[in-house]
Amino acid sequence: MLGSLAAIGFAVSGAVAQQSGPVPVSATQPDYDALFTQMYQQPADLDVSFKFARAAVERGDYEAAIGALERMLFFNPDLPRVKLELGVLYFKLASYEIARGYLLDAIKGGNVPGDIRAQVMAYLAELDRRLAKYEYSVFLHAGMRYQTNANIGPNGLQVRALGQEAILDPRYGRKPDWSTFQTVAASYAYKLNLRGDAIETTFLGLNSRQMTLSQFNLGLVEITAGHRVGLGQNSSFKYYGIGDKVWLGNYSYFNALGGGLSARTQLGGLGMVEGYVETRHRRFSDSTYFPTAGSQTGDLLTAAVLTDFRWGGVHWTTRAGFDGNKAIADYNSYKRYSIDVALPIEFVATVFGAQRAFVFAPTAGFSQANYEAPNFIVDPVVVRRDQEYRYGAIFDAQLIDNIGLRTQVTYTKIDSNLPNYRTNNLSASIGPTLRF
Repeated sequence: MLGSLAAIGFAVSGAVAQQSGPVPVSATQPDYDALFTQMYQQPADLDVSFKFARAAVERGDYEAAIGALERMLFFNPDLPRVKLELGVLYFKLASYEIARGYLLDAIKGGNVPGDIRAQVMAYLAELDRRLAKYEYSVFLHAGMRYQTNANIGPNGLQVRALGQEAILDPRYGRKPDWSTFQTVAASYAYKLNLRGDAIETTFLGLNSRQMTLSQFNLGLVEITAGHRVGLGQNSSFKYYGIGDKVWLGNYSYFNALGGGLSARTQLGGLGMVEGYVETRHRRFSDSTYFPTAGSQTGDLLTAAVLTDFRWGGVHWTTRAGFDGNKAIADYNSYKRYSIDVALPIEFVATVFGAQRAFVFAPTAGFSQANYEAPNFIVDPVVVRRDQEYRYGAIFDAQLIDNIGLRTQVTYTKIDSNLPNYRTNNLSASIGPTLRF
């Protein structure tokens, strides 16, 4: 029976963040009906009941699984792992008070396994979060970054100018540099009901200071605010406004106003899918370092689909997106298609006598950008086409409680039909993180 307990525990008692829907039906369960019949013929056989409960969970039939598990408690009330599974299943069904009762009952007494107690405490914390009137999160990250091509200069000095071969002034070629940076990402939601309706706001801030190339100092602030509408416990949509302000080279670079519409849902136990469409009107400003920036003024349309999936022990996230930029100078207008994938690998290790959480995430991405018209300053007859390749990895290490250390390495290569835009850049950064 312990083997069956462990198996169903894996099926429904993993990370709280993944407990939002049924697991996809397996094609290898032809004995489900037979197990159902056997369970009723042998009601005192706990192994049979647990096998049926496990099969019911895999099919997404939580009510049937609950019935089987509660029948087990009738014959043997001292099964803390069964109480844990019942708490998880009621949690999935958004019956939070019933879930709390089973979870608290699972850790009564002094003979509760440590893994059960840890899972119960995690679910109780998540229950408190979901039942709270509001919730928020803040992520802070700061550190040092080195880039081999901090100014995104072309790989070579031989470029195109007015349609002819030309030699670029070395001052504008690729240059390495160090920088310091600070980022903050925060979100706040005021819940209107348990269905999922809420007023949500987000804040994103970035400050980057170059050691030598001060004309590429970067500052960014983005604020969104909107109304999320719940569609049951596992789906919702949100409409929201967007405001952006960006500084480059210590001068105002652009500001933007816009709005968006997003929708998300859980695909059973596989994970989450979210799609969104946003539009912004961006107004660029000329400056000492970027005297022609104003020609980029126009409207940016962004559409993307995000996924966060787990299957068979593999966790992966993706973003597939489209950007349509319409600028007042048609050579700055483009259509860009992109795809990015990350494979977070989560593990726990003992460091200095205490268990710490670690995440290693390899990443890869590709973009194709097709511009609308040639830039006569570069080449009056060739329309720019870029392909960008991105490879990297992120390593997050927990130092103590909510304080960690993040290391990130990214290699970016742009292949273009014009040599002016062929670049590559290796970036490496490290610095502390704080989450709360």
